[in-house]
Order: sequence, then structure tokens, then C-alpha cells
Amino acid sequence: MRRVEAGGPVDEILDRPIFVGGTGRSGTTVAGRLLNVHPQLTLTRPRELRFIASALGVAEAYWTVTEGRIPRIKRTPPRNPLKRALRVAFPYPQKPSRVTPDLVVQSLWTHWFEREKPSGAVNGLSLALSRDALEAAAASYLADFDSDPYVATRRFVAAVLAPQMAQQGGKRWVDTTPANARAADRMIALFPDAKIVHMMRDGRDVAASFAGKKFGPNNVMVGLEAWRMRMLDAHRAELAVPEGTVIRIDLQRLVVTHRQATLSRLLSCIDVPANPTFRQWFAENISAKEAKPGRWRKDFSVDDCVLIDRRYGEILEELRAVGAPYPVRADDSMRVQRLKRRREGSRRPAGPAESSSPEPALPADDH
Repeated sequence: MRRVEAGGPVDEILDRPIFVGGTGRSGTTVAGRLLNVHPQLTLTRPRELRFIASALGVAEAYWTVTEGRIPRIKRTPPRNPLKRALRVAFPYPQKPSRVTPDLVVQSLWTHWFEREKPSGAVNGLSLALSRDALEAAAASYLADFDSDPYVATRRFVAAVLAPQMAQQGGKRWVDTTPANARAADRMIALFPDAKIVHMMRDGRDVAASFAGKKFGPNNVMVGLEAWRMRMLDAHRAELAVPEGTVIRIDLQRLVVTHRQATLSRLLSCIDVPANPTFRQWFAENISAKEAKPGRWRKDFSVDDCVLIDRRYGEILEELRAVGAPYPVRADDSMRVQRLKRRREGSRRPAGPAESSSPEPALPADDH
């Protein structure tokens, strides 16, 4: 079901939103910071709304009543027989395949209104509106959902965003909830004119990054499995939406190897112009360190790195086999960059670290 309401405040607030997603630890924060600087865009508060795309969110409730069961990617069974037996005896908790508006509202208070960050700071929808205002919006959502789930859901999202968007003078909003990429089909069902930016990063670095956090998979091999599932799910979702709706951006290309070309492609795909001030901010504030390429080699022993790299290679083969996109291998692209710098250094006298010549264009297939 794809339709757009005929004008009014709801449509003004929900005009051409941009949903940035990924696997988690894949560059959504970097992309959000960057896009927030553009004069035509604004980052939501909180920057990860979550209540739209995440499990038990409004997009899943709408999908349930219009399409039925919510597709879920299955985990790979463990190879070790003992671990496989334990998985059967103690299965992972399953996300429901059908979501109701009541589950959505319940999750507002248990997951999304106030979330404590690892630092102890409070995040969540409480940054956007008061408890009373959210309770009123949720009550209207529940009351109206059965008669028109599309209108009820869009009005609910608009009510959450209205206080902050009233101060933004018609800017388009950017949400960086990681689940956006793998929920692209559900998001476009609710927001037909939206764009989905899928941030991709070397899965070994993603898994290593998760292992050092208090949230997400704290084991690097489990982290690789989570990366695999999320990449497959994002591919499934991308195939279900019109071509050009999803823009894949490789973090390594954006911040290290093909900076200006990737930035230009991103802005073109989301239909916003680049201006000199914006490009200057990008040059001065988004550096190669944002990608932390090859961190997985630094965080683990040589023996562990062999196992990590072997499993990652198997996952990439699986992605290739089904035609799914995958990011460049960060260590390979860094090696190419070093060789390029050496060649350039042998041809010209020492000068600025970064060439002023145009960067090579990205290939059409952003693998």
C-alpha cells in the first residue's frame, strides 16, 4: 500500500525524509553528523528515533496489517556439535513476526522514551517531546489505527517530530537508526518519497567495534554473524523497493579512498546540492580516522585474526552467491592507497598530503 495524503501539516513534516541505516557500528553516526551540517537538512533528536524502523516499531505494525508476517533472516547454525545442541536447548529469543499497535506503545515506554547511554546520559524520545505529549500522540495512534493504519501511523510520527521541525523552517529530517537499512521495504510503505542511505563498513571492523562496547555482540565471531544477517536482511529489503530508493555508501570510500566522489554521489542521490561551505566542513571535520580501518587486526591475537579473516571470507562468498552488496575490504583499500601515494611521491616533489586533483569516479557497482 503506497499512497501520500493530500497536503496538510503531516505531509509537510514528513516530506522526503532521509533514513540512514546499516549493521550498527558501520558509519551511521558519521553520515548523520555530515548531513546535519547541510543547510537543507536536520538531524532528528534523538539522532536514532528507533520507534519507526526498529523491531516492535510503527513500521512493523503497519506492515503486519498490510502485508502479514515480518521477514526475518535466520542465523547460521553453529558448526560445533555441542554449541548446536545448546542452541536447540536454549534458543535465542525470537522477535515476533507480527506486531500490533499495543506492542508499539508498550515499547515506547520500555525502550524508546528514555534510554540510558553507556556514559549514563539519558537519550531517547524524551529529547523530542514531553511524556504528556507522547502519551496523547500514542492514544490517538491507538484510537485511529484500525480505521486507517496508514494515516494513523504517519500522524503519530509527525506528532513526535512536530516540536523540533517547527523550528527548522522546512528542512528535511535525517534519522540514523541502524535498522533503517534492513527495514527499507517497511519504511517506503509508510514514506513513499523517502531515501534510504545504507552505510557499509568492513564486517571485521564492525565486529571488533561491537566487541569493545557494552551493547551489541561482545564476541567478535558472534559479531560477524550479526553483520552477516544484517547485510542479508538489508539486501532483501533493497530488492523489495524501487530502484534508486536505497543508496549504498561505503564508509571506507567516503572518509578514506574516494572522498569527494562518494560525497557527490550521496548528495546527488538524496537530491540536495553541495556548496563550498559544506564541502569545506567535510574536508576539515570528517577524516580517515572515522573509519578506523583494520582495527580488528590490532584488537586480537594473530591466531584469532586468522579465524576472523577465514570466517569473513566465507561470509563474503555467501553474499556474492546471492548477489548481495558488500563493502571493500578496508585493509586492501589501504594497501592500494599506500601504493598510490608512493607512486605519486616518486613523480613529484613533496607537497600537501592530499592531492587537489579530482578523485577517480566510483564504479557503478559499489562493491
